[in-house]
Amino acid sequence: MLENKTYRYSSEFGINMFLKKYQILQQQELKVFSKMNVFTENDPCHIYFILKRPRIIIDPDYFISNDEFYELKFKIQVKDKYITQIHKFPHANNKVLEIFSEYPNNYFTAIFENGDVTYIKVGALIDNIQQDYDYDIPLLDYEVLYIGQAYGEDGKRTAIDRLDSHTTLQKIYNEAIIRFPDSEIWLMLANFGQKNITSMIGGIDIYTESKDNEVNRFMNFLDLDKMEISGDQKINFTEAALINLFKPPFNEDYKENFPSKTHVSYKDCYKLDVHSLSINLDMSDYNRWIYTDAFPRGINNEILKYCHSCNFNFITDDDRFRLFNNDYLNL
Repeated sequence: MLENKTYRYSSEFGINMFLKKYQILQQQELKVFSKMNVFTENDPCHIYFILKRPRIIIDPDYFISNDEFYELKFKIQVKDKYITQIHKFPHANNKVLEIFSEYPNNYFTAIFENGDVTYIKVGALIDNIQQDYDYDIPLLDYEVLYIGQAYGEDGKRTAIDRLDSHTTLQKIYNEAIIRFPDSEIWLMLANFGQKNITSMIGGIDIYTESKDNEVNRFMNFLDLDKMEISGDQKINFTEAALINLFKPPFNEDYKENFPSKTHVSYKDCYKLDVHSLSINLDMSDYNRWIYTDAFPRGINNEILKYCHSCNFNFITDDDRFRLFNNDYLNL
């Protein structure tokens, strides 16, 4: 209870790292994607995820069309069996006359009434269906296999067009293809933004020796120069938190030991007395979950959809109030 507890401080400082930009693609598309400039010098790719989901193909022998719509059949592979889905698409202003697809049927060619010919990736089309029509197909969510930093060996950020030669990415990606022949292997490239969270709570008892320094402590938290954490360290603890959260099967470090004072890769957090870290992964614009057995899909509701969130405490001392899920509010 509030009246029976004394805290060390009445102010605390935390960091929120949120998914700012992301792109889901396959390895062979990296060079083409690098020319699109989704990631820039100001918003670089910080983290990459290696993902898998069931393989999806089109049935080239199934095509139904009338004046209003055309119909396609897709097959989702689950081990040695297939789950069939049929989807209707409006013709809009350009009628689809026919389709062609060759083995392994993960792409198809659509021929339109006006003579246009379009080469379409089945997996991308299925994702567009989910985004445009708000379908819920959990089978096609992405399972996280590995999380890594998009950095080169010299410590510099790796350019997108160099990720296809990134040693660790190559090794894990190729091993995943071998281990999961019924699955598609994907990459999610991610940029994370930062928000600082400062809280000062009145009405709680604090130690007498802390009172004289409370205002200065709070003002220091508001001073961005004094609370500056290097970009490398921010990405280090973001990567570590994500690995601890998802516990991907191909990762070893950080699965069970984050946060930890013994990890020098994010020592600034302890030096600056950062209390808490929150991670937010909002993929509501994509309508897909990323998940593992350790961190399963969340629950969609009218307010939040496809949004993961988790908190970590760098400091767990009993006389420090928690910045998130605060126990001092339980009156």
